[in-house]
Amino acid sequence: MPKLSDALDPSVTPTPLGAFARRTAPLWWGLLLFGCTAADNLTYPEIATELDGIVRVEGAGSNRHIAYAERASVSSWYMRSPLTWPLRWPLGLLLGGRHEVDLDNAAGHVRELIAELPDEAGSNLDVCADAAVRLGLLAELDPGTGTQIIALDGFSRVCEQVEAPVFAGPLEQVASFGDPTLAAAARATVQGGRPDRRSSQEWSEARASNYRTALQALVDRPLPTWSDRLALIGDLAELRRLEPDAELEAATATALRTAMGHCLRLLLVRSVQGRDPHFADVRLCAMQQMRRLGGPRTVPLLLALMAAPGNEVRNGKERFDPDPLVQLRLIHLCGQLSGELALQTIKLPDRADWELVAPVDFLCQTILNERDYFSKLRVPAVTALSLCLGRPQVDYDTGWVAAWFREHQSRT
Repeated sequence: MPKLSDALDPSVTPTPLGAFARRTAPLWWGLLLFGCTAADNLTYPEIATELDGIVRVEGAGSNRHIAYAERASVSSWYMRSPLTWPLRWPLGLLLGGRHEVDLDNAAGHVRELIAELPDEAGSNLDVCADAAVRLGLLAELDPGTGTQIIALDGFSRVCEQVEAPVFAGPLEQVASFGDPTLAAAARATVQGGRPDRRSSQEWSEARASNYRTALQALVDRPLPTWSDRLALIGDLAELRRLEPDAELEAATATALRTAMGHCLRLLLVRSVQGRDPHFADVRLCAMQQMRRLGGPRTVPLLLALMAAPGNEVRNGKERFDPDPLVQLRLIHLCGQLSGELALQTIKLPDRADWELVAPVDFLCQTILNERDYFSKLRVPAVTALSLCLGRPQVDYDTGWVAAWFREHQSRT
């Protein structure tokens, strides 16, 4: 094959394009055949089966953790290569669709598999519910940032694909739980009226109405633990598959979407509230998903969730995440707001009134607290504040920021 340096040597006769293509054809065929990922062209059941053979949840309670198999049965390359797609089933029958291999990087293999789950799930509610449980488990238990990010992204996508309500209710209550006594009563009513336990002689319109009300009560507020929330998704998905009554099937589907939304919302809330530098990228992913799913109204919510409580600030903790990329993302999100949204505050149940922070407050405090000449955040913060306030031009002299902030505080 000609070397790149030969192109600069006038004594070398250039190789015709056709001859070059023939000489390199084996290389390109090899790249096309073997360069696919672990999940290319696999169906959802194939991906789920492969995941079940690799991913295990071990331990109990707070000691639960993800364990990966060192050896597992995986799909053969011809079952996932784009070039062999028309022949994948004959080849699978002839040569076997799966084979056991040693997994040198099981976590990386799993990441490739779960990245395809949303595409393969589509808008099928049953399949999306199954994907949500798998992705939720990995997001909660896997210690790897890469896996958590892909799981968060995938969970967000499957919820969006089935129109699950993630941030539909009052934002002040995004992390509040329901009454456990009422939830237990609703669960008992639902279990007593399961389609596979009903007696046609005893089932009546009144019992059907009670069952429908119990379904609504069961998902009125999220359950207190992530494991219960994921288990509820699985339970409701099973009830929906068994339900013969069209009206109750629709009610169960609504409850299932609501349960998926609760689970994802609490997962995103937990993800943005950490401060561990190792998981800064996970926080960035969760922040972006909250903004995408909830719209501009979630930006004041992000500030409320990510701000340290007053007692922790008094003990020396920084008010906001010190990671510069996280702060820059908050600045960008705040700069997209204007009018009332830029001035809005969200009061969480455990916070005092004096702890409230609006997007313009965050921007002003960032500008005024940054060090002169050394700050990488002051310029974007001044630009964002100018956009929020609708100023005709950007003035990087912080004097006007201090004056505006004093006046704003006097009004509030």
